[in-house]
Amino acid sequence: MRAFSVAVLVLASLAQAHAQEKIKKLESCRYELRDGHSYEVPAGETICWRVPAPQRGYTLLRCDPPLMEVVRVERGDHRCGRYEERY
Repeated sequence: MRAFSVAVLVLASLAQAHAQEKIKKLESCRYELRDGHSYEVPAGETICWRVPAPQRGYTLLRCDPPLMEVVRVERGDHRCGRYEERY
């Protein structure tokens, strides 16, 4: 009987962990712009955002979450899942 109880607890714990992992995968990252607009980046995606003047190029952002700045890149870099959307 004790083995059955332990097995039920283990299965319940695994089910809860699996459910939390699914919820985490559905999350997204929000990128706030200076003009008040926000941009949603799905979890696991990368996006390249234009770096404001006087600097040049793009910043490669990855949503794990949270949204993390990875490195500066030039347009056309293969690591960019997509580029900024202009507002």
